[in-house]
Amino acid sequence: MKSCLVALLLFAAPCAAQEDPWFSTFSIIAFDPATQGLGVGVQSRAFAAGAAVPFAKPGVGAIATQASANRSYGPKAIALLEQGLSPAEVVKRITDEDPGRDTRQVAVIDTKGRSAVYTGKRVIDRNHDPADPVHFGGYAGHVTGRSFSVQGNTLASEAVVKAMADAYERGSGSMAERLMDALDAGQSKGGDTRGMQSAGILVVRPLPANSESTVERIVDIRVDDTTNPFDELRRLLNITLGVPAKLTARATELARDGKFADAIAEQKKAIAITPNNEQLHYALAQRYAQAGEYANALRPLEEAIRRQPRLGKQAGTDPLFAKMRELAEFKRLVTP
Repeated sequence: MKSCLVALLLFAAPCAAQEDPWFSTFSIIAFDPATQGLGVGVQSRAFAAGAAVPFAKPGVGAIATQASANRSYGPKAIALLEQGLSPAEVVKRITDEDPGRDTRQVAVIDTKGRSAVYTGKRVIDRNHDPADPVHFGGYAGHVTGRSFSVQGNTLASEAVVKAMADAYERGSGSMAERLMDALDAGQSKGGDTRGMQSAGILVVRPLPANSESTVERIVDIRVDDTTNPFDELRRLLNITLGVPAKLTARATELARDGKFADAIAEQKKAIAITPNNEQLHYALAQRYAQAGEYANALRPLEEAIRRQPRLGKQAGTDPLFAKMRELAEFKRLVTP
């Protein structure tokens, strides 16, 4: 107690946060031969699992380290994969060298699609220990598929990892979208018995030859602390994948075809994903103006100009607002 008080006074770090260091977690690691992408998706009833669990290096492999997460597993596993060891050899090496291995769960995949998983004896026992009311009754284990592996501990049942595997195998779209679908499927079967708190998705891919891009992390998003991290994680994923821009382009096409109600609906979907983007509010004002709903156009236009005043000058010469130029409220918005 005394040392705890000293730590609290010196570092303002509550010792209570250390009472349960276990990352009761479910995750998926995957390799996509078509794109050479490597990815990790994770959810946990623990703070900042998206920062602690996933590791990946393009052209090498991906790792999920969880339960009593040993973060040194990530860089160690990547280094061993680079030396030519198989995932099974890597997992054996890093766990053999770790005195705390009985409390760990770790999964490794390489660019041949081979994977290996280790779940420590204490992880399994703790899930079925009557003296541990927080974790008692949970499931710890994994399911391995073609070029992916799903693993978890303190889960509602084996159905969690089975549902995740099925969702990933049957999924379409990008790797990140399939990882998100797998996480959703796991939660639909009960997920972590303790509930939800944090989540993350990491996808990396080698840069093409002569590429001008320097971005190997295609998707790198996380939600650290909320009652349902998947709502925010999917919103962030949609932003990363450019969904608002695609919805805006679709809205523009619909308006061009005279389908104004549909166009407005699509633009509102874009704003729901990225409410802080002034260009999306401006586009909604344009769609309303095209529909002849001038009063409705003024509201998103005002919001756009509030967020970015230079849009007032742009609106003043925008032909889509031509029929609104004599409106007193419009003049107020566009006049410096």
